[in-house]
Amino acid sequence: MRQLGLALVAGALWAAILVPSALGQQQRGEEVFQRSYFFEDEVRQRLEAAVPSKQPALAEWGGMFIPSYTLFDDTTGGQASLTVEDLRIWTQITVDEVHRIFARGRLAYTDWSDGDAGAFRQHDLEGMNLEVGYYELDVSRAAEKYWNAKWPLTLTARGGRQYIQFGRGLALGQILDAGLFTLETRDLSLTGFVGRNIHSADNIDRGIPGFTRSRRTFYGTEIAYKGIPGHEPYAYWVLQHDWSQEHPEDPAQDYLYDSHYYAVGSRGQLAPQTKYELEAVWEFGKGAANGQIWDQREEIRAFAFDGEVDHYLKHPLDPILSAEYGFASGDSDRGTATSAFRGNLVGTADKQFTGFGYVNSGLALGARFSNLQFVRLGGRITPYNKKEGLGRVDVGLNHYFLFKARPGAPISDPTAIVDSADLGQETDLFCEWRILSDVSLSVHYARLYPGDAYLDRKPRDFFFTAVTITF
Repeated sequence: MRQLGLALVAGALWAAILVPSALGQQQRGEEVFQRSYFFEDEVRQRLEAAVPSKQPALAEWGGMFIPSYTLFDDTTGGQASLTVEDLRIWTQITVDEVHRIFARGRLAYTDWSDGDAGAFRQHDLEGMNLEVGYYELDVSRAAEKYWNAKWPLTLTARGGRQYIQFGRGLALGQILDAGLFTLETRDLSLTGFVGRNIHSADNIDRGIPGFTRSRRTFYGTEIAYKGIPGHEPYAYWVLQHDWSQEHPEDPAQDYLYDSHYYAVGSRGQLAPQTKYELEAVWEFGKGAANGQIWDQREEIRAFAFDGEVDHYLKHPLDPILSAEYGFASGDSDRGTATSAFRGNLVGTADKQFTGFGYVNSGLALGARFSNLQFVRLGGRITPYNKKEGLGRVDVGLNHYFLFKARPGAPISDPTAIVDSADLGQETDLFCEWRILSDVSLSVHYARLYPGDAYLDRKPRDFFFTAVTITF
């Protein structure tokens, strides 16, 4: 049961990786692709939490099978549909409560309807690929267990393919091949890592020749203070260095983008039934501008903010009310939000925020968190929750008010070309039915009502449904 909700959503978002169609695939496909990253760490934590940790030696395995169907309106005004069969198999071995080996593989078969595949294969089988796989050592517990030395702190080290996210994930939320350590005392927590992205991952710059390959290294440190009752302030730093190459070489344009991020934030409780999270990120670095070659690059000066408040009401339906505000800066002299080509103007600072995480600004819009601001008001209830009978049903709604941060700057949706801040509004509905302990059904429907920034004001729909079988 603990795996079902997040596993279902993660499967849904994995299916959405291939959602974009024909003319808008390179831009919009990458935005939809980011959705899969947002939930992977929570899925992994739920899977690991399901394994007992009190025994000296334990090996377990399991998996999820998620058949799904997606129907959507693309940015060209057309409609497309696809089905995805997604299989994930995981295994975990723990020894002496000190050593842990975890691995999860993914096998996916994608089937587009006739004429809807565009640049993708109409029928495609991918995997079995290693999605996550690492070795983790509890150093402080090893010192106590093997050398009878009890430390006043907790130290763990992990190496391998793993999901890494700092804070709310504005700057980083990706699967990396990395080494990571976490040190915790009574009041402080310190995390550091060094890693690189998976080379088969798409480049964040959708205009670079050979964007289906990328090479980037990441470094980062996060520190959190737990000594304030009900609040946990934190700060982090992330550095990203771009080693990606063009295939084939573009003699008229460089694409390198080196960035570093400094963030402060806090999470905790405003009241006994009210939780909050907020984070501000300043981005600096250097990136190639439109038409620059031979490693000529301009300064990056950008900013992003995201804050959320959730209020839990005392009622038999367990209602949760939520509000969120997000802001990511843009650059008005850019021609596109997703590439150095037709990107920042030579001789000017690039003020567009470009992170390596994901912020959900609506399923139908599916935009990158760049030159974007939004207000989200939402809630969810549990109208049915019986251990016997038909399980549990959760339903919810989120409504978005969407704007450009700079009216004259582009967003990742290439059809929002009018110099207006009004991107419109979007309503997202969802229903999750946990039928049995190992079977659940998910339905998501979203409609975007485009604003004055669009020439085409016709509403866009996004529909997704999936069954998740856990074993």
